[in-house]
Amino acid sequence: MNQTAEPKILYQEANPYGSLTAYLEDDGRSVYLYLQAEESLEFAIKSVWVCNRIDAPKSRTDLDLRSGLAPFLTEEEVTDPKGQPEFDPKEIHFIWSEEGNGVSLFYKEELIAYLPPWSGVKGFHGYSKYAKIDAITAYPLGNTEYGVIPDRISQDRNFWEYRSTKGIWKNIQESRLSYLEYVFGKHVQYWSADGGKYPQLGIVKFAPKEMPGVYIYSTIGMSAQNLPSVELYRKDYENYSRVELICAVKVSDEDRSESWVPHQIGEIIRYPWTMGKWFGHGHTISMNRRDPEALYLTFSSLAIREIGKEEGFPELNDLKSERQNPIKFLALIPIAEEERVFIEAEGADTFFSLLDSSQSKWIHNPERQSAV
Repeated sequence: MNQTAEPKILYQEANPYGSLTAYLEDDGRSVYLYLQAEESLEFAIKSVWVCNRIDAPKSRTDLDLRSGLAPFLTEEEVTDPKGQPEFDPKEIHFIWSEEGNGVSLFYKEELIAYLPPWSGVKGFHGYSKYAKIDAITAYPLGNTEYGVIPDRISQDRNFWEYRSTKGIWKNIQESRLSYLEYVFGKHVQYWSADGGKYPQLGIVKFAPKEMPGVYIYSTIGMSAQNLPSVELYRKDYENYSRVELICAVKVSDEDRSESWVPHQIGEIIRYPWTMGKWFGHGHTISMNRRDPEALYLTFSSLAIREIGKEEGFPELNDLKSERQNPIKFLALIPIAEEERVFIEAEGADTFFSLLDSSQSKWIHNPERQSAV
């Protein structure tokens, strides 16, 4: 069979978060769309067959699959057994998913293939216009203009067009800040936390008069885009994809408190989009900053707790995103190593019940003792 000496990359592009790169590759026998990570070592490269460049054979042999080349599809698996002509790189266009972990391929303004966020799950690859039946590396795309997949891609396109509109970040920033100020009072400090990269992010500090000796830090802007990967774990993912983080601490020395809380938040604020993972109730995150006021415990991790409507939580339950999806506020609770191990063994809710018996549901007390 004819094939090029070396696979040729026709087009490549990084997602807006700078975390994943998609590229279209032609090896002379077939064309594949690939997705690989820039930083996450845990992210396995994903791929989907786009089309054959050769006339489709009637069958594949074990030798074909072991050849080191991406597998072609057979005559019964494709919509057109004739090999497709070479793609013109000038006519190739990608549209990224809002989360940045999926990508659709357009050629001459037509949807050709879709590598979704759930690619790689249970051996699934993605969808292609040229796939006729469910095959080893591609499923049929179906109607390229109407249906669940085209509608989702259209929603992604609308999201990026919206985010590129002049003045949108200021609107997002002001809506979150005004909501938090309604709950906690006027903010006392604000930091930009995005390092000049997308997405735009900030951290804001409050010192509520009715809560003397407590500082509250909140992220601003995380909820302006979906967290990646939530839909792999929750069917109702749209109710959990928009979040902001809250870290409230009791302090006796303002200068020392300033040295670790906003820095710790700043180190994890981009983590979901950089690593392709989500933050949710019960998750734990390693701490890279030391609480200088810790008295009895060495706090080494953060436990994430959803701020609910129960008594003892602040009223942070009715903020909506620009799409009118709920925004959840997640409290960051510093925990010791033995508490993290307990959470892994017994569950976060069991741990939080023990913690609640001795302190606030959401305010960190550096002088507390172990809850387990």
